[in-house]
Amino acid sequence: MAVYHADALVIRSKQFGESDRVLTLFSRELGKLQAVAKGVRKPKSRQRAGAQLFTYGDFLIHRGKSLDTVSQCSPKESFPHLWNDLDRSFAATGIAELLDISTIPDQPNTELFTLTLTCFFLLEQFDPSLVLSAYSLRLMEVLGYRPLLGECAECGVSVKGDRMFFSLEAGGTLCGNCQENYSGRWIRAGSIAFMRQLIRADITKLDRMRWGAWMQQEILETLRVYLEHKFERPLKSWRMGSLTQDSLERSFDGKEGRENE
Repeated sequence: MAVYHADALVIRSKQFGESDRVLTLFSRELGKLQAVAKGVRKPKSRQRAGAQLFTYGDFLIHRGKSLDTVSQCSPKESFPHLWNDLDRSFAATGIAELLDISTIPDQPNTELFTLTLTCFFLLEQFDPSLVLSAYSLRLMEVLGYRPLLGECAECGVSVKGDRMFFSLEAGGTLCGNCQENYSGRWIRAGSIAFMRQLIRADITKLDRMRWGAWMQQEILETLRVYLEHKFERPLKSWRMGSLTQDSLERSFDGKEGRENE
């Protein structure tokens, strides 16, 4: 039976049988993979720590016919700050869930691995919502899905104004001439500019950036509905922290508010 190592993060841990868990791992060199960790739900299991969500470790895995098996795990980092603070826990779960739904098995992406690992560390001291927003935009850039922000997604011209029309279908902001063919909503120009900053800025210096409550809410909700539209999957962890989910989704259903803006 073939054996291989995986330098990986646990991005999902699901109960399997009475005492096992199926782990979804994102590894540096192998990409996303799944393996069952046997007996880890038992209190005295030696591998219990390695099967915890967000754990970064070195996994020794036996390749099986249908499902691989973790035979050993040496944790390198367990990120206790992600478990001791609810907001940081939600942000880390949001990162892990987004990575899971946006990637397919056996497709290595060292840039995404490094980005995810870095953001787990940054969540210890930085605003968790800021880290989650920056991560989402950078993940989309790596995968080629980043929305156009401040440029028309249809014709490419620069979009001006205090508010900009954002369309999920078009994949970004639209100029006045191209809006009529798409549904969407108006977003403050300040939020668009801030998202552009989140992409360009040194991610290890996000603590220098400041945003108000209204901007945080607008950016997080816009990113969530865009990501759900792009990957055709609900982001459950994002929805748990969403206070204005219904109203924002209604505004994306049509050209609501266009006459009043």
